[in-house]
Amino acid sequence: MRTRRIELDSRAGHVAIERLPNTLTIRIDSTLRATVNGQLAIKTWEITNRISDEDLYAIATEIQARTDGYRGTNSDIHDYYRELQRFQD
Repeated sequence: MRTRRIELDSRAGHVAIERLPNTLTIRIDSTLRATVNGQLAIKTWEITNRISDEDLYAIATEIQARTDGYRGTNSDIHDYYRELQRFQD
């Protein structure tokens, strides 16, 4: 069994993580609900499924802050990191 797509939602933002079919690519789309000027702020990563744990943790740190609206503790970040690990080989 392999996870193909996960969507995580919080008060400040939304993130969709998916493994693109027939590729080694993981796509991460992060959307902030509201910014200073009232527009949506979108950021996308396309990474290999063989990304290092350190690089994956760095992405999890940014995703957590964007989705939750604040810089979390290690346990907050680790929740997002664990979800990202589902897509690694």
